[in-house]
Amino acid sequence: MAERSYITPVWQNHKQLDSKSYDVIVVGTGIAGMTVSLSLDSKLRIALVSKEQFTESSTYKAQGGMAVAVGPDDSAEEHFADTVRVGQGVCREEAVNLLAGEGPAALEFLQSLGADFCHNQNGLDLTREAAHSRNRVVHYYDYTGKYIAELLADEVNRHNNIERLDRSFLVDIVTAQDGCCGCIVEHNGRLVYLRAAAVVVATGGYSGLFKRSTNEVSASGDGIAAAYRAGAMIADMEFVQFHPTAFTTLSGKVFLLTEALRGEGAVLLNSAGDRFMFNYHPSGELAPRDEVSRAILRESTRQGGETIYLDARHLGKEYLADRFRQVYSELAKNNYFIERDTIPIAPAAHYTIGGIKTDLWGRTSVGSLYACGEAAATGVHGANRLASNSLLEGIVFGRRIATYINETYSAKREPSELSAGVTAATGSYTDLNALRTKLDGVAGVVRRGEELEAMLKWLSVGETNHQVSPVDHSYHVYNTYQLAGLLVEAALLRTESRGAHYRSDFPGKNDETFRKHILQQWGRKAVIA
Repeated sequence: MAERSYITPVWQNHKQLDSKSYDVIVVGTGIAGMTVSLSLDSKLRIALVSKEQFTESSTYKAQGGMAVAVGPDDSAEEHFADTVRVGQGVCREEAVNLLAGEGPAALEFLQSLGADFCHNQNGLDLTREAAHSRNRVVHYYDYTGKYIAELLADEVNRHNNIERLDRSFLVDIVTAQDGCCGCIVEHNGRLVYLRAAAVVVATGGYSGLFKRSTNEVSASGDGIAAAYRAGAMIADMEFVQFHPTAFTTLSGKVFLLTEALRGEGAVLLNSAGDRFMFNYHPSGELAPRDEVSRAILRESTRQGGETIYLDARHLGKEYLADRFRQVYSELAKNNYFIERDTIPIAPAAHYTIGGIKTDLWGRTSVGSLYACGEAAATGVHGANRLASNSLLEGIVFGRRIATYINETYSAKREPSELSAGVTAATGSYTDLNALRTKLDGVAGVVRRGEELEAMLKWLSVGETNHQVSPVDHSYHVYNTYQLAGLLVEAALLRTESRGAHYRSDFPGKNDETFRKHILQQWGRKAVIA
């Protein structure tokens, strides 16, 4: 990426800022952040920081469920194999082993807090989603994420050692010579320095950078941007997973139609009313998400841009209205009845695989800075996430971070000198709509080098005009531009097609060069390693 200019951080003289001290700061109130907070030693004073209410998190919006190998015909080895196959050769196998092997313990963790997932006569009602070889998705109807998030939030409120700091925006991560020592947040219009011996980033992903996304605009990867500026290694930013079946409401918002619908037998139809997925993949509607998304676009193009539809009519009203309560209700509000109508769908940005590179204990390249959940690049997803592995990842690696901190925690003395990447930056970041629209067209389901190069230049030009200041609350806007640049740069460097990254000018895999990861770090040239 082009060199950037920055102004001095507005908080450089930290002694003039309001400050508060904790033992551990956890940023993010999704499944990962709340799991860390609840798993830390109750003697530790914890700040649980979130820029919005927990109901705005991607966890809260998750519909399908949590993949875990607990069925009588399933095993951790089978779960491992499915995850690695979908990851297209770049999964970190040690991390996948942990994910699959610690899945039952993650389920027990939720059950110990009172979780009671859907059951049938044989026990847990395990459903199947795309690319799974077994029925292994634990769910609570079709609002599993909401159910889990509310359960965790209630438990957080019972812990006196956890202080909630809602509507507090992470501005920067603060470092000293021996690593991270806190962060700067904007709370009630003021900058506040939160001091701690450990900081955990669990702020979620960056799919909100795209115009058409199943997540809110607030999913702008702020924690990843802050960690990048603090010197943390970033990995896999080019891998953005698009969900094949997203519905556009009357208000123009994008609403996810859970993959569990196809797992239960819903099919995709073209405008002529014909099924087409088996023309593109032997697994049909249950092919990996990247394959289904590209097939939808190809079939639509083949028919001159006509709409593609999801058809679940044969499942019947009684079943659909009970099993898929959230979907049924939302579609009915928009004058669609899934037992009667075929539902118009198109892919939308849904989940981002890239993030802050971590080891198996959630440690980043910056001392005392940890990351988990969608903000982290643990390596479990490779080039394409297996459906319903994300909630599981948040718990498994959230608990591992807590275990590591519990075993190694020691308070730090206040350092005399602090530093960070920057808060403020140059850039006329006034037209987020233009950026998001451009990303849809340039870095969407199908990408091309010439367009990626042009967008990278466009982003660089946009970084030379105006300064961001705390007065105009533009931190998140700057983060959006910064992460868009990292995403496009990585997509341009990966001159092949693999998993969720598809280059029409390089449609094949190149294992010799690219069965690796693209790593990006502040002040250094991106590398393939």
